[in-house]
Amino acid sequence: MPESVGEDTIQRLCRQVSEEIELVTDRAVGQIRAELQSYAAVPIDEQRGYISRQLVATLHALAESQPLADDVLERSRQLGRRRAMQGLPLSDVIETYHIASRELWNTMVARAAEPTTDLLRAGGMMWDLVHTATSAVAVGHTDATRSEQAIRAGVRYRFFEALARSVDGDRRDVRELAEALGFTPQHEFQAVCVGAEEWSEAQLERLQRILDTIPGTTQCSGHGAVIIALSQRAPVDDIIREVRLGHPGTTVGIGLARAGLAGAAMSITDARRVLHLASPTGEVVRFADEWVAATLADHRDELATLLEPGVTVAADHPHLVEAVLAFARNGFSISAAGRDIHLHANSITYRLDRWQQLTGWDPRTLDGLQRSVLSLRLFQHDSGNSNSWEIRSAQRHLHEDGGAEEAE
Repeated sequence: MPESVGEDTIQRLCRQVSEEIELVTDRAVGQIRAELQSYAAVPIDEQRGYISRQLVATLHALAESQPLADDVLERSRQLGRRRAMQGLPLSDVIETYHIASRELWNTMVARAAEPTTDLLRAGGMMWDLVHTATSAVAVGHTDATRSEQAIRAGVRYRFFEALARSVDGDRRDVRELAEALGFTPQHEFQAVCVGAEEWSEAQLERLQRILDTIPGTTQCSGHGAVIIALSQRAPVDDIIREVRLGHPGTTVGIGLARAGLAGAAMSITDARRVLHLASPTGEVVRFADEWVAATLADHRDELATLLEPGVTVAADHPHLVEAVLAFARNGFSISAAGRDIHLHANSITYRLDRWQQLTGWDPRTLDGLQRSVLSLRLFQHDSGNSNSWEIRSAQRHLHEDGGAEEAE
């Protein structure tokens, strides 16, 4: 078949299909919405208009054996930007081009008198056009995503800075920034803090993208020595899991859930305080559990003289520390404390007595136990290695017996 005849055949076929382009568009839109749940967020008339124009442009390029016009490619780039701003993933946007083009191709095949070499050649050209169009979509989507991420990162940083400066959390600029990030200012907030030393900007951006996928609203930003994640209606355990996905074993501080923007600022303070208390061994410390020590942490200098005996004794007698803490966390029961750390009750009793002799504090009284626990919680980092007590105590267990207890 002469080339001119082949071109005429494809031109006639394209004109014939163009007369039913609205039906092809409707089938494509229906298939896209059935396959891609993300498109429920896109107004259907808007989607139908984009697809119809793209299919018409594709038929024109096929009929004329020409590439897509510059204005068509620019429209695809703009579509990519718009879909990015609407929160649709690039893979879904590209898939819409494949689905719509498949519907167009199936219609052309159905309307062709018989499969010919020219029809197959037109099919190859169609998929070249799809590749060109989706490449333009990807450029637009990527540009918008980068731009949006930079804008959101700036808004997050300004929000956390404004929140820290606001006395009552109710300044207009704080409310506006909170709303721009998807928060409801009057609802409850809860903060999670981790140390920032090991986090790069790229890792922080990746964490934010992951946090965007969990229920509720969570925004994170780096400030000074900490990374702050502030959330509403988001499961805290999910946030901890995602934080530790890239940084296994990182230590985490968790604030109380507090209402309003003033509460958001206080929850951040909660989380930062308990993070400062925690040992760098990957523990999760909650203000709800450590509120006394966390609140007094800002008064360490004032309390140092009062609590110094416990710090000094703890450094030299780590096995006594283990007994005091076991006694405190097991309902002030000597037998339960012994089971907890695998010691006979008599050994626990001896160690509590020995602690009292060396510090002057009886851990079996409220005042003595408060002083003991606070000295350990507030000043344990001052002894150098925060794990030193536990390590030395474990070593002690390998060698001690009843006689060793008495020798102590």
